[in-house]
Amino acid sequence: MALAERAEVRGIAARVIDALSFAPPWFAKLYVDTHLRSSAYIPHLYGSAYFASNHRTAVDGELRRWFDQWIGKPLFEEVQSSDPLAVITTHFFPMGKLASARQRGKLSAPLVEVVTDYAAHAVWAEPGADAYCAPRGRASADLVHHGIARSRVVPTGIPVRAAFAEAPPLASPAPGEPLRVLITSGGFGVGPIGRVLRSFAPPSSTGDRRQSRPAAHLTMICGQNPRLVRRVQRISDRFGLDASVIGFEREMPARVAEAHVVVTKPGGLTVTECLAAGRPLVLVGAVPGQESLNQAWVTESGAGLAVAPDDVGEAVEMLRRSTLLEPMAQRARALVVPDAADRVLDVTLSLASVSRRRNLVHPSVGP
Repeated sequence: MALAERAEVRGIAARVIDALSFAPPWFAKLYVDTHLRSSAYIPHLYGSAYFASNHRTAVDGELRRWFDQWIGKPLFEEVQSSDPLAVITTHFFPMGKLASARQRGKLSAPLVEVVTDYAAHAVWAEPGADAYCAPRGRASADLVHHGIARSRVVPTGIPVRAAFAEAPPLASPAPGEPLRVLITSGGFGVGPIGRVLRSFAPPSSTGDRRQSRPAAHLTMICGQNPRLVRRVQRISDRFGLDASVIGFEREMPARVAEAHVVVTKPGGLTVTECLAAGRPLVLVGAVPGQESLNQAWVTESGAGLAVAPDDVGEAVEMLRRSTLLEPMAQRARALVVPDAADRVLDVTLSLASVSRRRNLVHPSVGP
């Protein structure tokens, strides 16, 4: 969406398609459910699999290559029929077919991959793309480590919608003003939201004798999960919390801009959106793997805290009483590339221009 938005600003028609929608329904459901359930219910097993498979010899076998060719055929045909100027992928799944087609000359349009985490697992290093756009630092280095030529790796940053960077600078709450805390669970409504919410409950309702919880207004984003919405509302009512409970939110830039602090799992895109808006992060529920690596990058950079779900309320109270919020917000904004989408488009259009000139000099012949 961020890339398409900036392309339209430049007068370039852009089409966003869901690669999984061109796979068999059983596969798409299995693909998503396996990721969500394994990361939610057996996170340590998920993490073990992540790190054990983080090398090319584990992910580029002949059986996988054959399967990618078969499962990706409808997607490839759709891409080909669109006669695109260039193709940009923002996930590694479509690369299984498209990168191979590009290598074999079956895909004439330049292919650009955009890495959306702050570390790049070996699955991102599918050979065949013309360029690999990634965050500067570990993600870019990981791609090279996994065999991608350094000349093809471009440190553009992770693209997010321009509206996030347009958020006003953070101002700490005035005396007597509640701290506005945005708590998100991603588009699918996952993570330890119930425990996070209970951590804001007054001590009298929990039997907890620690210091009183913060004067905070909570905005809970539950994603596409109606059951979670109902559960969160019950918890909020039970403990008398000052909370607004919302399902799927399409205007996340406005929600982030309203917040003083964002509590979230450390997914690459959510983290980048909040950093672009200059909002401090409290990170919870990191699954071993890309989330734990994203979390380490944020906390080591001083833009956020990593805490247990049961301790979020106490951590937010500490931030409210301290002078850390505004410095953390400034560090957050300094970490990201606000025009990453434009940088990716610059790379893509440059490749498309070269490709077009080559086709004019050496026109294709035959069907």
